[in-house]
Amino acid sequence: MSIISTVLCLIVALEHLYIMYLETIATSSEKTAKTFNVRPEELNNSMIQTLFKNQGVYNGLFAVGILYGLFISANSLEIATMFILFVIVAAVYGGLTSSKSIILKQGGPAILALISLLILH
Repeated sequence: MSIISTVLCLIVALEHLYIMYLETIATSSEKTAKTFNVRPEELNNSMIQTLFKNQGVYNGLFAVGILYGLFISANSLEIATMFILFVIVAAVYGGLTSSKSIILKQGGPAILALISLLILH
């Protein structure tokens, strides 16, 4: 895998680890409220916290899958591409159902990574 593809995939993985942190560990923080455009008092609702933490696990799994593809798998291109595609699908869905900015913020780096994976290999 090229260094450019590796760096772009690593950026996507790190972004999703950060999202996981916000959703599972810093669930009721001001930063989480600002990032997800939610009123801080809503984040103290146990149902909202459960939903955030559940979503955080999914984002963490995206990151783990990408990192596995980059550094462990014998077929790094296939695994990394598959998990990058998962991120893009999630970003498009989030953009259509929640906020259009998700497509750019979450999907943008993943789209760049996918392009590099397809072109440079």
